Amino acid sequence: MRHLLILLFFNLTLIGSISQVQAQEANNEIKISILTCSPGLDLYSLFGHSAIRLQDPSRNMDVVFNYGNFDFNTPNFYSKFVRGKLKYNLTVNYFKDFKKAYKRDKRWVKEQELNLSSESKQKLIKALWENYRPENRYYYYDFLFNNCSTLIRDILEKEIAGQVEFKDADLENERSFRDLLNLYMKETPWIYTGIHLALSQPCDITATNYQEMFLPDFLKSGFDNTLITQDGNTKKLVSKENVILSEMAQQKSTPWYLHPLFIFGLIAFIGLLLTISSLKNKKRFAWFDILVFGSSSSFGLVLLFLWFFTDHQAMRPNFNILWALPIHLPLITVLFKKNRPTWVKSYFKYHSIFILLLIATWPILPQNLPYTILPFVVLILIRSIFNATRS
Repeated sequence: MRHLLILLFFNLTLIGSISQVQAQEANNEIKISILTCSPGLDLYSLFGHSAIRLQDPSRNMDVVFNYGNFDFNTPNFYSKFVRGKLKYNLTVNYFKDFKKAYKRDKRWVKEQELNLSSESKQKLIKALWENYRPENRYYYYDFLFNNCSTLIRDILEKEIAGQVEFKDADLENERSFRDLLNLYMKETPWIYTGIHLALSQPCDITATNYQEMFLPDFLKSGFDNTLITQDGNTKKLVSKENVILSEMAQQKSTPWYLHPLFIFGLIAFIGLLLTISSLKNKKRFAWFDILVFGSSSSFGLVLLFLWFFTDHQAMRPNFNILWALPIHLPLITVLFKKNRPTWVKSYFKYHSIFILLLIATWPILPQNLPYTILPFVVLILIRSIFNATRS
């Protein structure tokens, strides 16, 4: 009987050891990697994309965890998007489908295999599947601070066993969030103009290496230089890099005659000609003033809405309000009158001085205003001076 118990104990120990070895081998076969995708041609894909790939051969699993999804069928989609209340969600897709989509869009995909311990792999996998639960998969998107890249950075930092140290990979320090965004908008001046009209002063704060990881390319370069220290041993986070897809669609340059600087310059030139004609023929062209001041004031109302009635952190305070003053709107009916109140001239006199000071200080303002809109601001100055000198 004693021999049987010893034999049974030996067999159980052997089975346990074999199971541990098999579990360790299975863990070693599991690969977790970061996928970085090049910028696309559409606005939503202009700054690239990041995702997490999980390969588990023992379960015939090769899937991609993707934090950058939203549903166009969401009720009041555009209203929620503008107000910062649109929920994005984590999806899980087969890698073959993910690769097929990016191949179709001609966007390169690079893979960084992570050098993780078995403990870190298990913790990260558990956290990812926990995030994917229906009650956890939705989150409020923030362009700079809570997106497909920052969520990957955050979950890795939280779940990796040991101390994670993000080394500074950016050799060009002292770059603001706006400077980083500009790297992706050289060929899309209208998008550049729109984004910089909407994004406000917080975007001009210098971004740390950690904060730069809101962009997929900088998440990748940051991970290339990240170190993990566990039990006194330090190793690099990334063990290997693979090129999944190499083709990249090229953004077409905007023709000079469609560039916003030329368009707004042309409008300003037409406004100058009308003003000269007004001086010669003693005509006001009130309709043109209504277009100029009405459009700028309407845009000012949009800025106020983004400032006070949305959850976007990067949209307040916005110094574009200085030239897009909503207070012009009450003047619309006054501008049509032949006999204007005497205060109108004084109003435009002080407004002219204000706009002149704004243009003079344009390069040194706390917020970097888009240069493409400057001709239109000059037009506002021209028409203000004209109305300040006419009764």
